Amino acid sequence: MNMTKRDIADIVLVWMAMSFVLALVTGIVTLGAYIGMPDEASKYTDKWTAVGFEVLYIWVLAFLCYILLFKRSPILSLIVPDGTAKELSIPASLAVLTSYAFWVRLFGLFTFLSAGIRCFSRLSMDVARNPEFAGPRSWMISSGVEGVSAILGIVVMWKADWIAGRVAGIGSSNKAPQPARASDCSGQGG
Repeated sequence: MNMTKRDIADIVLVWMAMSFVLALVTGIVTLGAYIGMPDEASKYTDKWTAVGFEVLYIWVLAFLCYILLFKRSPILSLIVPDGTAKELSIPASLAVLTSYAFWVRLFGLFTFLSAGIRCFSRLSMDVARNPEFAGPRSWMISSGVEGVSAILGIVVMWKADWIAGRVAGIGSSNKAPQPARASDCSGQGG
């Protein structure tokens, strides 16, 4: 099985795109929290300024997601202009490393663990600081975004093959012509 530098860079760009997609989803959840912020919280922060900056953040993330998912080919050509010139031989035992599904599943696991740890940490600190801390509303205020991110990490692991197929389908129309290979990072295996 052979891979080029372009294939490896493509896997890295997909990893980055997945992180931006999850950040986009959690940004939308945060925007909803800002919009639903009670009026008494306005004494700590200006609600509409926070909403404005969160909308800007969402637009920037959406633009980055679009570029990394739909316009990878020009980025790959810029990063590795000679990316198809030399192929690396990958042993059959490491063939799973050439699939999007493996890397998407690994990203989901990373997201689940890191967000889950942050969620538990914030929740435990809030409970320690406030003995009357209880209920789902308190939890959502405290660590809801991290909780949503952890759940999204589980969903990404569960749907890794489906996501990999879609990402490979999106990128296939943008890829430069390459010689046929046994694995085209299409999400097989993993």
